[in-house]
Amino acid sequence: MLEPSLPMRVCAAAAFDVAYALSAGALLNRLWLGGNSDPVGDRRLRHWLLACSALMLVAIPAQLMLLAASMTGDLSWRVAWTSLPDVMTTHAGHAIAMSLCFVPFLLALALLPPALRHRAGTWTGIALILGLTAYRATLGHAASDGDFTVRELGQFLHLSSIAVWAGGVVIAGLVVVPDLAAKSNHQEAIQFSRRLSRSVTVALIVVALSGTYNAWRGMGGSFTVLPRTGWGRVLMVKVIIVLLALSCGSRVRLLVWKKHTSDTGRIGVVRRWLRVEAVLMIAVLVLSAWLANLPPADM
Repeated sequence: MLEPSLPMRVCAAAAFDVAYALSAGALLNRLWLGGNSDPVGDRRLRHWLLACSALMLVAIPAQLMLLAASMTGDLSWRVAWTSLPDVMTTHAGHAIAMSLCFVPFLLALALLPPALRHRAGTWTGIALILGLTAYRATLGHAASDGDFTVRELGQFLHLSSIAVWAGGVVIAGLVVVPDLAAKSNHQEAIQFSRRLSRSVTVALIVVALSGTYNAWRGMGGSFTVLPRTGWGRVLMVKVIIVLLALSCGSRVRLLVWKKHTSDTGRIGVVRRWLRVEAVLMIAVLVLSAWLANLPPADM
């Protein structure tokens, strides 16, 4: 039987995961643009960072309240509120509260018009994202072995690499590449796509290694539990969508590194495939949030 608060916890976690990845993506895309961005492009990336930071500022307290509701077994917000002091003393409550501390600074950074015009501002935002990631890596299944463990390190690497891949691709596919194409800046779009490709390739290696390790631990070292548990079935769906995203990404990477091809024709195809990959990556983030709120298959 499903816990009554599960659907709401999954929605809150999905909202956070998407906002977290896209915040990282906005900052990384600014880095990949280098000195070729313009004030309009900087403003659009800053607005994405602002919106995502604001969403995290809502999603994290919601997660804390829902954690209290799940611990008390009562969906009443009044009961959850009164139990918050006790929840804050738990490992999960402390980690969620500490991750919230980074978000107001990220929001303040996004409110500053010149924030993303200089590398120092962009790197400050990335440092805040990494601090937030460090605390988020101590939540859920990764905390089952205790603090400062290999499992938490694996989760930190997994979250960081997913943010690079998913956030980078979504912001590139929905914001940066269409902007560059609209300005007929096809050569710069190709160069940007190559920087994106290099970074995402490294992230994919880390995602594959850390994701395999996390899945193996979650299954208790046996693949036979996959079809027999809700956690395993959701994981299988996630893997299928990841493979679809990988196929789209492979198509993009082949196009951007192909020689002797019209830049005008290439950038149109790259833009379409990036958009498909972006939609698939949002689905992966939602499924990841679902997995994080289900008991692992080894329980």
